[in-house]
Amino acid sequence: MHMTRPRPRRRHPIAATGAAVATLLVAACGTGANSGTPAPGSDTSGGSPLHRSLHCDARYSPEQLLGHSVPKAKKRFRVTVMEASLAGYFYQAVAYGAEKAAREAGVDLRIVAGNGFTTPGPQLSQAEQVIQRGTDAIALMPVDTKGSVPIVARAKAAHIPLIDFGTEVDSQDVTASVLQDDYLIGKIGADQLARVVPSGGPGIVMAGPATATWSKKRIAGFMDQLHAKYPKFTVAAAPTGPVDPAAGLKDFTDATQTHPDIKWVYSVFYYQLLPDSLTGRFHGIPFVTTGYEPTAVKSLQNGTLAATIPVDNVWMGYMAVVQAVRSLNGETVPKTTCLPVSQFNKSDIGTAQANAELYPASFTASSG
Repeated sequence: MHMTRPRPRRRHPIAATGAAVATLLVAACGTGANSGTPAPGSDTSGGSPLHRSLHCDARYSPEQLLGHSVPKAKKRFRVTVMEASLAGYFYQAVAYGAEKAAREAGVDLRIVAGNGFTTPGPQLSQAEQVIQRGTDAIALMPVDTKGSVPIVARAKAAHIPLIDFGTEVDSQDVTASVLQDDYLIGKIGADQLARVVPSGGPGIVMAGPATATWSKKRIAGFMDQLHAKYPKFTVAAAPTGPVDPAAGLKDFTDATQTHPDIKWVYSVFYYQLLPDSLTGRFHGIPFVTTGYEPTAVKSLQNGTLAATIPVDNVWMGYMAVVQAVRSLNGETVPKTTCLPVSQFNKSDIGTAQANAELYPASFTASSG
């Protein structure tokens, strides 16, 4: 995941067919796919890596995660989780999952966090400090797909297993990766939208950061699925920009000045545009997004959000530590572990699967 380093905002309102918008949005490329067994529903026909699901060596179902047991560590290992930030529900949920796994495994956990997705330099400096201070394994949320590669190299040189999680890093030297399948998330988002708005029509896509792999993959999957299965849908505008609800609302408002007759909204992430911020005739418009946390729960409850896909933030931190412990125990771990892509609507609130995406209100992680 998720979020990207701040950049000057770029707006690209587009009025075109699904295929044309997809081409314009994802012409600039990202990173390559991992090797392994294609995920269910994968597009392996070639072309840009943005237009393919992850190739997973292991893929968990929600039921498998709920029933998962953490392996006991063979000794009191030291595991360091390096997050991009701790400011925000997503990052705190990752930390909660990591702490839960560490407690169950019997290892010492240290969480180190940066100031967001800025430049890769500060995270590299943090990694060097972590290695000098001493750690048995690192779970890394890279701030930059290519810029974080030197961290992997430093860990390898120090013989420290490194688990990449949350977003891909462009190195084959990671011990293992724990990732969400963003291309598949986009495809399922299109399916959700088609169920909510069976008549189709024009809509607005909040396309997210133009430079982030996670958002570009979600858009690629969404647009590919619209083009392949739902010809009644057209994209009137697809503004890009950083994850900033206020900026997203301005982009949305600007787009509706030119395209006032929209029938739906799709957003790559809940905080790209808050459903509850829409007013007037757009309040309660069919809205599909990604992310499940207390504010999204409220939007589902009051009907401003029709459906969402959780990004498994708690499970991401949890499984990153699990794979670190397994590696330290001497086990062979899957090169790429894919988390499930689930679908939530109002009726899912309060289920065991939905509750597992949340952390207790009393929990707060700090960097140390």
